[in-house]
Amino acid sequence: MSALNSRPHALLIFPPVYDFALYDLFLRPYAPLKLGRWLERWGYTVSMINALDYRETGREPGLKKPPRRPNGTGKFFRRVVGPPPVLKNPGRSYARYGVSSGNFERRLKNIRPDLILVTSGMTYWYPGVREATALAKKIHPRVPLIVGGIYATLCTKHAERILEADAVVSGNAFPGLCASLAKLNLPVPGDAPPEEYLLKPAYHFDACAVRLNSGCMFRCSYCASHALCGGFKAGDPDRLARLVYTIHRRFGITAFAFYDDALLAGPARGITRFLAKIIEYGRGLDFYVPNGLHLAYIDKHTAGLMKQAGFKEVRLGFESAEPGFHDAYGAKHGVPMLEQAVDCLKGGGFKSHEIAVYVLAGLPGQYPEEVERSIRFAASFGIQVHVAEYSPIPQTALWPVSVKLSRFPLAEEPLTHNNSLFPLEWERFSVRDMKNLKLLAHGLRQVALKTSQG
Repeated sequence: MSALNSRPHALLIFPPVYDFALYDLFLRPYAPLKLGRWLERWGYTVSMINALDYRETGREPGLKKPPRRPNGTGKFFRRVVGPPPVLKNPGRSYARYGVSSGNFERRLKNIRPDLILVTSGMTYWYPGVREATALAKKIHPRVPLIVGGIYATLCTKHAERILEADAVVSGNAFPGLCASLAKLNLPVPGDAPPEEYLLKPAYHFDACAVRLNSGCMFRCSYCASHALCGGFKAGDPDRLARLVYTIHRRFGITAFAFYDDALLAGPARGITRFLAKIIEYGRGLDFYVPNGLHLAYIDKHTAGLMKQAGFKEVRLGFESAEPGFHDAYGAKHGVPMLEQAVDCLKGGGFKSHEIAVYVLAGLPGQYPEEVERSIRFAASFGIQVHVAEYSPIPQTALWPVSVKLSRFPLAEEPLTHNNSLFPLEWERFSVRDMKNLKLLAHGLRQVALKTSQG
């Protein structure tokens, strides 16, 4: 820390991603922006490098400008690379997504931090985290580097073993990060991170990720929400409305995506108060829900408010129409709730093509016939059906059986958690079966779309 600057400089890094495919469905540095504001409040100067920034200038030869949509979704810069041996997957290209390696390095060299914080996403995205930590340590070898996020929480020992990090924080940044900062004799925040963001033009340019509630009240056996967030905690709808107003006024952003696991839940139904505030604001904002909404919390009143407030589409977490599925895996809802939810949404003003539903496929021991029945059942309501491929996740109830049944070394190698590999393939449910189910869903979506718009 320079004698001329008593404020320690924290650098936040949102790493590049290595995967078979990556589409930007509102993939934003939500956690770093929150963490940065928290540190800023406690005396830090904060900078951030978003390695998934698609606006890169000074591009390297061969990197084509990615096509984007006006709502802030689209593709990233992509460079095909050789996959690790465990990911041999004929017919599919493995790629690095994000700003060029040269640009990433130049950005790192242009900053003189006192602390480097690297976030992590999916467990099988760790190669990007490893690249970020190795490069940061090469350029700033004496600067303490701490890694947190999803991969760091779910695969802590693996992260400690393979990353060039001084510390790996598991779980929430508070108090885990505070303990690491204290050991480094750096300022330690005295409270938990608030629901505020770093509000700088460089970080807000097309769409923004927001969250009302934290965690989820359910503990579905295939989901790691409880391990990552703990139980459900209702948020403050007035605070969120003020944040949305501020971001819209300062940066002109109109597209907002909710990162909630349980957006519509809460004892005080905070979502309805938030929606009423947005309607009153009356500025033509657009809202999206990349995560599936719980069917049980959709009623005609809420659906009507969502439509009035500017929700462009609604995605529902249905998972399966099979008898006993929800009792076995999560007990979130019964099959009749899908029809009820769709009726409420249509009654609230949503068109059929604005309603999408997820059907889960590839669970341990699951049969393709079960998934097909669920796809056809959901499609019978004239809505958009998507196949959500199961990914085995550490610290979930299905993890032990997934490790036992998978042909891949799930417990040793997080790369094998990637659902593109179909980790739980077996003799009665093949890769070809999965492909056929996805083609079926695609075909039914096209039929539903033509019917809805015709």
